[in-house]
Amino acid sequence: MPERDVFLSPVEKELLFKEWCQRNGVERFLFDGDDTLWSTVEVFRRFMEECYIFLSSATLTAKEKWEKEICTLSDKYFEIYGVNPERWDRIIEELAIQKGLTEKTRFIATSILRKIYLTPLQFLEGTEMVLDFLKRINVPFGIVTHANRDWTARKYHWLNLKRFLDWDDIFIIDENGHKTEEEWKKAIAYFGCQPNEVAIAGDSPRSDINPAQKLSVRHLFLVEGSTPRWSIHNQEIDPKVMVIRDLTGLISLVINDQTTPLK
Repeated sequence: MPERDVFLSPVEKELLFKEWCQRNGVERFLFDGDDTLWSTVEVFRRFMEECYIFLSSATLTAKEKWEKEICTLSDKYFEIYGVNPERWDRIIEELAIQKGLTEKTRFIATSILRKIYLTPLQFLEGTEMVLDFLKRINVPFGIVTHANRDWTARKYHWLNLKRFLDWDDIFIIDENGHKTEEEWKKAIAYFGCQPNEVAIAGDSPRSDINPAQKLSVRHLFLVEGSTPRWSIHNQEIDPKVMVIRDLTGLISLVINDQTTPLK
């Protein structure tokens, strides 16, 4: 049986969405940025692949061996440095010592990986439509990101995010840390809300969904997407978490949810 939103006019969808927010006490939607609203994982993998190929050519070592080495160290240094871009410097420094890389090889490898942060990004499917929908019906929303201010500012410019929200509607978590329960608590407070007054969408069980659920955020949307997430972000999630392919699924789920929330 088709979902009820198939038969609804745009105005009816808007009214039902706002009604759901009022009924559930949702004052604001909070979105993770990378790989929830726009794609970064593909850019990372493109330049990581370029680095593997370069190192293979420079050292006459199989590309697959470099891939294994760099991916292992990437997970290690993510735990130490968070998403700070300097972790790539540390990765190549360690490999240079282990493998005896020349200074030139080390410099080029690091430069390739640094291109990750200089490459314009693209919105994921449905993002612009959903952000425009929320803005049009005056449902507040914000972005909670782990990226530093410089890279976030570039994304704000590349994606022309000012169409949808002000710069002040972006909360930046320390790039050297992790998106923990405490950091999500700070983000929610920044927007002047309590955990039971927000709905959160993100692509990472580890960094978005599970920390928010520990704060008793009731409405959680996990964006699975078409590109596999980094394995380091995989964790079990509560069956009550709503899984969507992209943000358009959020609107559909909300409109079709006519249940009365628990008091």
